[in-house]
Amino acid sequence: MDLKIFLKNKIDKGNTSWESRSALIRSAGKKVNGHTNRIVKEYEKKFHFGSVIEIKNKAIKNFFDKQPKNSLISVEGAVNIINQDLPMDIRISETIIYSRLEDKKFNKNNLKGQTLDNQVSKFKLYDVKITKEFEKKIDTLKSEGIYVGIETTIRGSKTLRLRTDEAFGKLDKSFPPNEDSIKIIKKLINEQKKI
Repeated sequence: MDLKIFLKNKIDKGNTSWESRSALIRSAGKKVNGHTNRIVKEYEKKFHFGSVIEIKNKAIKNFFDKQPKNSLISVEGAVNIINQDLPMDIRISETIIYSRLEDKKFNKNNLKGQTLDNQVSKFKLYDVKITKEFEKKIDTLKSEGIYVGIETTIRGSKTLRLRTDEAFGKLDKSFPPNEDSIKIIKKLINEQKKI
């Protein structure tokens, strides 16, 4: 088989990771020489040469080098982005990203993996103590066809729930239990009453 056809077939099938150019040439049943090396050189941008771990490490390092210094990165997001740039037959997982974040040879920008401990908690607005005054404000919003109440989530947080029947647009929304949410709920109720 012609070497050019062989290379095109490998590219089409996504088989683009090889230990070396020589290994690719030999797998085509050809001898490694100046002529075959020139042919491979025409297509080499579509191939990844080196061991699988070298290819993964290069892709991870490229990703890390593009990130701002001292920033938090989403490890899951990093895996998805890096895997898009890797050949189909080579994939990375979150484990290798965490490992490379600890390695200063890779992590020259002092990146950190984003976790619930080092990001602003999404639940902070919901982890509040409900006062009697707040409950009274909620009770004033209730009327026929409009339910407003405080519910406890599975994780134990509080949420403010607005439900209306069909006459008021059949709403079912939740909000953080605070004064701003009461204002938003009043506005929504007034808009639905005008319709």
